[in-house]
Amino acid sequence: MRFWLTHAVFPAALLLILTILLEHSQFDVLLANHFFDFENRRWVAGESWWANQLVHKTGRDFIALIAIFSLLGFILSWFSNRLRPWRRACGYAVLSILLTTSLVFLGKKYSNVDCPWDLAMYNGNRPYVHIFSDKPDNIDIGRCFPGGHSSGAFSLFFLYFLLRDKNRRLAFAGFGFALLLGSLYGYAQWARGAHFISHDMWSAFIAWFVTLALYRGLFKGRVWPD
Repeated sequence: MRFWLTHAVFPAALLLILTILLEHSQFDVLLANHFFDFENRRWVAGESWWANQLVHKTGRDFIALIAIFSLLGFILSWFSNRLRPWRRACGYAVLSILLTTSLVFLGKKYSNVDCPWDLAMYNGNRPYVHIFSDKPDNIDIGRCFPGGHSSGAFSLFFLYFLLRDKNRRLAFAGFGFALLLGSLYGYAQWARGAHFISHDMWSAFIAWFVTLALYRGLFKGRVWPD
């Protein structure tokens, strides 16, 4: 019972509270304004190497490599006795990354939410509409919510569940690493004008609940063999 309170009920309540606060405030816009140069009408990191190449492109490749190596580990575990104890862990890692990014992709496809750089206030041509507010039908469909880039990094929340039965301190370190990496990915997107903070916040919670559901649902809380 305590596990579900701390790992499911509390995060769900926190998501609800944060969503209500962001939906009824201008925090998204106020934060985005700090990354937009209104005098020169450009995003501060719109053309920057660190945001576009280092964090966006290389960051995406980093998550892809983790998924590929995990998949290889899973496949090879069927042929190697040495890798057999890692089979469930590798499978859990692959599924966490694939399901998180896939759900976020579907959200982006159907949520009809615009990116900051598409908005008229930031040199775009669309009005600002809150995420869960009704959007006029005559406005082009937006495909920017939740945050796709950060979802890959947040999917590394699987490290927490992977390690919690081995070493709680390492488990929290894994959680912190995923949270910091996802926040860094999100920060680069805010500075480029690609996302609002609420977009990446939702990606983080989606990743958390996906990794939780896999851990307690599919894997029954047993990622490692007895």
